[in-house]
Amino acid sequence: MIPIRLSTILKAIGEDELLQESNDPMIHYVMNVSKRSIDNNTLVFHMDGEKINGKYWRKNKAIILITNRPDRCKNLGDSITLITCNHLEDVYWKFISYYRGLFDIPVIGVTGTCGKTTTKEMIRQILKKDFHVKGTWMSMNSMSVNLRYLMKLEKETEVAVYEMPVAYPGYLKVACDYFKPQIRVLLNIDVHHLTGFNSPEDYMLAKAEIISGMDPDKDVLILNADDENIRKVVDIRHLKRVIYVGKSEHCHFRATNIHYTEAGMKFDLVHEGKTYEAFVPGFGEHNVYNALAAIASVSFVGVDIGRAIDVLSSFKQVKEHLEIKKGVDGCTVLDDTWNAAPLSMETGLKVLTALSKNKKSIALLGYMPQLGKGKYASEQYEKMGKKAAKANLDMLVIVGEKAREIGMSAINLGMAESKVYYCETGDEVFDVIRNHLSNDTNILMKITYRVMKRDSFQRLRKQLIPIDKE
Repeated sequence: MIPIRLSTILKAIGEDELLQESNDPMIHYVMNVSKRSIDNNTLVFHMDGEKINGKYWRKNKAIILITNRPDRCKNLGDSITLITCNHLEDVYWKFISYYRGLFDIPVIGVTGTCGKTTTKEMIRQILKKDFHVKGTWMSMNSMSVNLRYLMKLEKETEVAVYEMPVAYPGYLKVACDYFKPQIRVLLNIDVHHLTGFNSPEDYMLAKAEIISGMDPDKDVLILNADDENIRKVVDIRHLKRVIYVGKSEHCHFRATNIHYTEAGMKFDLVHEGKTYEAFVPGFGEHNVYNALAAIASVSFVGVDIGRAIDVLSSFKQVKEHLEIKKGVDGCTVLDDTWNAAPLSMETGLKVLTALSKNKKSIALLGYMPQLGKGKYASEQYEKMGKKAAKANLDMLVIVGEKAREIGMSAINLGMAESKVYYCETGDEVFDVIRNHLSNDTNILMKITYRVMKRDSFQRLRKQLIPIDKE
């Protein structure tokens, strides 16, 4: 962060009368939780309300603690300045607004049920060629890291790009309040975090929070024109700068002539009467939509479209996001094990089908943790069984009891029982598929990282992808 005098911060949040004349340190770090580990010259907003024992901070210098629960703060000592504030949440958000307001830079916010990380990385990789860029790291995008990311903005920062998820109602709005992006991207809307919602419809409505706090005259909203759910839940009538990407004729950034190549997707980009030839590494039409959104986003930062396309042609794919890897005995593995949701599983099956016209196709499908349990989750597993049956797979391997409904549904819809296997461990999975691995075999590995961390699935990865650069 930019170092700031405590007096300046207290004035900005309306608490300058609380400053002691002899104590006006320079603040280098800001926290909103009371962790034991802390650096010198840190301002702590006691937002978690946890008990604080100052003995852990006694070796530090210039620690400022703003709290509405002084009764929970003990043994503070001389190096810790306690500031009591009855309206802690208000002053905290005043600080967030103040610090974000120090930066007159373009900020891009990306959300969607699937593709957030890949699109954010596309944007970042394009921008870093010409700008000093900050933003979210990999897929680390939870609310708990919002402050940390905001505090990473510094004098040298020229543009920022943030991935913004939805876990429950209001979650996305909070991210918008932190980062205040002037360029916002909504890639798609499908079912995902049902554990935090009463229904799939509630989850979809929460994605509409992407427009929260937008300046209707200045801010840019980039939407997937071909996504039906976006059209249902996002009210854009008051917004003057809505940009559409997709395959439809009315799109501002339109993809035509989309086709697979040996290394990725080729397409023509049509924008303002001009046609550009484009290529992006990684397979699937979804990757073309991600690329369109990335190109549209950076164009509003001032990046030439031709240059953006050129940089994207050497895009480095995100680890375990439909990564293509060479497997044992010459097989090809589509490693999509970062997470699992209905839309991403459906996308993986589509890519597997497209790549396997003259090859054997095997899908390893596991449970989708954010769906939780109950009627809505069961409906989604049943739907995935339908997608698996439609994919014309040679083998369907169901991983874990929670995903069993996928296999049962596929069989009910006409898939031969002899093609469906149920496994609990990675060792069982490898035993099932090992005799089917060859140059003519493609495997979709759609097992969430929560499962892939287990020992037997670590062995499966090493057996299936013996030379894996991790």
